[in-house]
Amino acid sequence: MFKNARLKSGLTIEEAAAKNHISQRALINYEQNITIPGPDVTLRMSKVYKDPWLTQRYCKDYCAIGQAYSYEILDNVNLDPASVLLKLVGEMDEAQRVLTNMLAIAVNKNEREDFKEDEWEKFVRYLHEFLDVEHNVEILKISLNKWCDMAEIIAEHNKKCNERGYVKKCKYEKKTSQTAI
Repeated sequence: MFKNARLKSGLTIEEAAAKNHISQRALINYEQNITIPGPDVTLRMSKVYKDPWLTQRYCKDYCAIGQAYSYEILDNVNLDPASVLLKLVGEMDEAQRVLTNMLAIAVNKNEREDFKEDEWEKFVRYLHEFLDVEHNVEILKISLNKWCDMAEIIAEHNKKCNERGYVKKCKYEKKTSQTAI
């Protein structure tokens, strides 16, 4: 995965190692799957190689959280932003159509046990329409990295949410990556 991303970018091992601020030996070890880079190194590689999908593949392959919660990487469809937006319109339409039914089922339910079996099956079927929307939004965010720095835009969004009071202040100290990106 790392070697393919580097080769697509046209960089030599020497150039890639320098731009990623790592040794050539470390880069070779990553490319040969001898060692796994940290997420901070992978994020930098993604930017250096101009491969926004590298971080998604990394999370899907190497992170237990990513393995549990990441969507499949749709590598057999057109991933240009306009095509993804068009698909998103259709998925949002489908989700909107089931929303009223989903809400009707959810009324007066506080936990899983409150659902009859047939209600739960319908609810999950409707939920899949919203997962399709979320999957498309995730793909859109990654594909838009061709046009802009989505990390920057997401940081702006998070700042807005904090400023509007949508986020409780954390009671723990946030850990930051050891390496600045």
